[in-house]
Amino acid sequence: MSDIDPLIRRELQWMALGVLENRDLSTLVIERVRKRRRKRILIVASMVISSILVASITYLAIDSISQRSSSSSSISSGAIGSTDENAIDANEIVGVISDYPITWEQSVGDVGAISKAAGLNDTLGGLTAIGLKVSWEQCSSGQCPTMWMLSLKNKTQDLISIAPSLMILSNNNPLVSNSRPTTVIPGETVLLVFSFPEFTEDLAVPKNASWQWNWFLTNPNP
Repeated sequence: MSDIDPLIRRELQWMALGVLENRDLSTLVIERVRKRRRKRILIVASMVISSILVASITYLAIDSISQRSSSSSSISSGAIGSTDENAIDANEIVGVISDYPITWEQSVGDVGAISKAAGLNDTLGGLTAIGLKVSWEQCSSGQCPTMWMLSLKNKTQDLISIAPSLMILSNNNPLVSNSRPTTVIPGETVLLVFSFPEFTEDLAVPKNASWQWNWFLTNPNP
């Protein structure tokens, strides 16, 4: 009796009690056993399918969130500045690019300086100046350098947060300076834009004046 299928054993026990006596129970017992087995198989299959569906939906949801996060991260930590295909690449500004002569001046000329004056290829605070592009506009004295783009590269293995400043001098006399706090990850290049629209307004600059520049560091948290 111990080797008999449990379902069949139970049916035989009912037969022994005489509940369904005087009837051919073999067909009935086999059919009931088959129905119960099919029911169990369907229940197990439903549970497996449900588990697979839940796992698939969960995976798709997590993957979608991950892709959005990755996309957002790539935008925020990718190319510096505009993603416009016509935008200036900081790595393409190498050397001095200017339509008119400019020279370097070693005098800082700013009371907020916390470093010496630097020029092209000089390094301050871990950032190295690799390029400078100057844009000129018409002013009362002729042409004035109203926009300066300084390309600085982090050649160290550390994250650098400093405040580079650009000083503009005319006839070796300090005119204006401006600061641009920035953070640069290792190996990356940042393009700092300094604009001086006052050159085309009320700032008096002698005709045929010579132009000088330098860059230095200031306190990022004055």
